Amino acid sequence: MKTYQDWQLQKKLDAFTENDSFKNCLKESLYLLEASSNSRYSVEVNYRSKIKEVLEAFAKICLGYVSAAMKQSGYHVKHVYDEKPLRILVSSRNWDDGEWVGIVYFHPDHDGGCFIVSKGFYNKDEKSVSMQSRNKCKGDSAAEIAADLRNLMHSLKGKPDRHVDKLKGIPLKRGPKK
Repeated sequence: MKTYQDWQLQKKLDAFTENDSFKNCLKESLYLLEASSNSRYSVEVNYRSKIKEVLEAFAKICLGYVSAAMKQSGYHVKHVYDEKPLRILVSSRNWDDGEWVGIVYFHPDHDGGCFIVSKGFYNKDEKSVSMQSRNKCKGDSAAEIAADLRNLMHSLKGKPDRHVDKLKGIPLKRGPKK
């Protein structure tokens, strides 16, 4: 039976063999490859891709960067990449009922593909937005889209929400009435 010191010495020698270090490097590179392929900033485009698929991939990347910019500005963001049109929803608070939200979505058929910024009220029960207005973005880059959306959210800051109290408060008695 080995003593603890012999076992520890053997463990140190085994850790620095060429085979093990190659296996560790290979394992780490596989982790990096997996992380890069499962990120929201990665897209699958190859030589058989059609122009609509490439535009959709660009829209995903661009909306990801816009989302990061809005989060950095202190807004709450939800991604909707599963349904078309691809879009992000931006809220200034925690998704309250009747609150103003900003929406950016990619419209592939308008002018060969463009981003549209719109505003509307959030419906918490149905998890939907009733759009009030929409405008085409001035630019196609993520920075220009984020600037348009930030300006829209800043203009919505002072406007009242469409929140309706569902229940009336109960008046509390404060002593005998005279």
